Amino acid sequence: MPLPHPDSGTTTAPPCPRCGGLLLYYDNEVKVGRTGALKLCPCAEAVCRRGGRTPYRYWNEDAESAWCPCRRGRRRLAETSRLFKQASIPERFRWKFQDDFTSRTPDGNVVPFAEVAQSYVSTLVDSGEEPRRGFLLRGPPGTGKTLLGCIMLNELILHRCRPGRFVNLSRSYFNKLRDTYSESSEEYGQTWKIFDELVNLPYLLLDDFGVQRDTPWEQEMLYDLVDARYGAEKFTIVTTNQALGDFQQLFGGRIYSRLVEMCHMVEMDGMDYRLHMQSSRR
Repeated sequence: MPLPHPDSGTTTAPPCPRCGGLLLYYDNEVKVGRTGALKLCPCAEAVCRRGGRTPYRYWNEDAESAWCPCRRGRRRLAETSRLFKQASIPERFRWKFQDDFTSRTPDGNVVPFAEVAQSYVSTLVDSGEEPRRGFLLRGPPGTGKTLLGCIMLNELILHRCRPGRFVNLSRSYFNKLRDTYSESSEEYGQTWKIFDELVNLPYLLLDDFGVQRDTPWEQEMLYDLVDARYGAEKFTIVTTNQALGDFQQLFGGRIYSRLVEMCHMVEMDGMDYRLHMQSSRR
């Protein structure tokens, strides 16, 4: 839901066309490094009584020290930047938003599920309610599942300023949990601390679901995570390449049963666009 204009007082001003009332925006112009940056919106800069200088306090008409009207935007910018740093989103996808999921590939091929995907993302952005039901994005490699999942996660962090996390199950999750059983590891004895943190996050993206080695321990840890987030009604995004029949059998069907109830299923069938674009360049 758009926030009131920073200098509006008790009167609600129309949302800024650049930031939509968020008081910050993502500037995709690359100046240093390979990505753009989150910035304070000019609408918040315009009401600053300190000319952008700290501390952000000024003397009001009653000769009292007061916080500068821009402070709210600056605090939100700092907090949102911190949340993005902690989200562990891969650099390739860290600053991807809804306009980055297009209905056609660069060479003009139609993305068949793009309209449905875009409508889901728009609903997440525009809804004034906290999302409860997540998304199960299933399809072959190269169809944009991770991209779409990260777009959803990025939009939620940006618009709601609440914590989210990207977890790649094929690499980070189980390796980190294994380290908690090693006395030589800094994570020794932290199994349930790591687990509880993921359970309680408002937004979680589980990437490459089902590619784990399917040992009894891995399946049990995966089930426990899904079951705990299911019980807590936490928003969860899952991407998977697995065939539907194999996916349904994980942990005796109990994982799939919970995900079906807690997630909208989005079938992302189509060509492998990475391979397609590579072959088209030859």
